[in-house]
Amino acid sequence: MLYHRPEQTEQAAFYGSWCRLEPAQSAPVVSEAGLYLDHAGLWLCMPGYAQPYRPSNADLLRRASRGGSRTELARACGSNLTGLDVLDACAGYGSDGLLLAQLGAQVCLVERDRLIWMLLHDRAQHIPRTETVCDQASNVLQGRSSGGDTAPAKIWDVVLLDPMFPRIAKKALPNRGLQHLRQLTEDPLAGSLELEDELAELLALAKAQCSGRVVVKRRLKDDVTGQVDFQIKGKSVRFDVYLGAA
Repeated sequence: MLYHRPEQTEQAAFYGSWCRLEPAQSAPVVSEAGLYLDHAGLWLCMPGYAQPYRPSNADLLRRASRGGSRTELARACGSNLTGLDVLDACAGYGSDGLLLAQLGAQVCLVERDRLIWMLLHDRAQHIPRTETVCDQASNVLQGRSSGGDTAPAKIWDVVLLDPMFPRIAKKALPNRGLQHLRQLTEDPLAGSLELEDELAELLALAKAQCSGRVVVKRRLKDDVTGQVDFQIKGKSVRFDVYLGAA
């Protein structure tokens, strides 16, 4: 369900193919996940929360202006990103992929969950050099569409893989946005082995369709998938870099 202020009816109509529309003066308290549209854009409404959630573009702009090209992410992708074709294959809210676009790359952001994709699309339309796709990353890498059509698979300069991190036993919860992302996208029956198998398959596809670097974002202590060419480590995450085979 997409709730929207009456004056946002025209903007809400764009999303009418993906969800039901309902006018509302303010963000409702919901029993299942939904979206709310006002003058600021789309907000995520989640059960148990009185206030909706929206990823911050201000934080994104700050990251870009405060040494964005020197971040571990940018260095892993190649630092000089101007003009590169980048596939952010597990985009989520798009924070990393949109940063790469701010640094000069042409970025395609892929998200398979419809609600998250709608938030991503709303966010990305304000960032130049971006497009968003609601589909499985494996389909995009192989040139298949969700409708079953096929096209020649594109060769990318950089492929970024940022799959959901496996759960770990810790008391501190991730920030609210990441909590919602996990709630909406994680299969409750999937364990770490299933996640690793899925990542290994996606990594193989990415390497086959990449002429430059495949970058996998992981926690510092997570296992390494396959034979990594080199790593760039930050304070809490690392970037495993694999050379493409295309």
